[in-house]
Amino acid sequence: MKETPSRQVARRISSECLAVRVRRLGRVVTRIYDAALAPHGVTIAQLNLLAAIGAIDGQSSARLGRVLEVEKSTLSRDLKRMEQLGWIRSGPSESGRGRSLLVTAAGARLLTEARPAWEKAQRSAQSRLGQGAFAQLRQVLRPPGA
Repeated sequence: MKETPSRQVARRISSECLAVRVRRLGRVVTRIYDAALAPHGVTIAQLNLLAAIGAIDGQSSARLGRVLEVEKSTLSRDLKRMEQLGWIRSGPSESGRGRSLLVTAAGARLLTEARPAWEKAQRSAQSRLGQGAFAQLRQVLRPPGA
């Protein structure tokens, strides 16, 4: 049976597409971190968001979304949940425009307590990817402005 042009294209895309592999990699790595962090009641997405807020207390959600390249609706939903859990709070910004995000005492405690689990997941992901690939990904996917 002769292969059609569309089937040839489909085979090529499915076998060579970097986007598919990066998305799969993201799911695999997320599972590693989420499993390690589960005892702390936090996902890696939430922990990274909490860490970003903690690294620069007082930033607005709009700026945080731009820096992390997170969709506005996703960020809003995650921030609302984290505020309900008592990990963050929002207050008036220093400029008087908009709201700024701050890590609460509970959020700071979570960051500290989850650190060993995060480090374990980090080592596991590094082992799974290999030292060279891990270092290369960190270099290519540096945060903006780093």
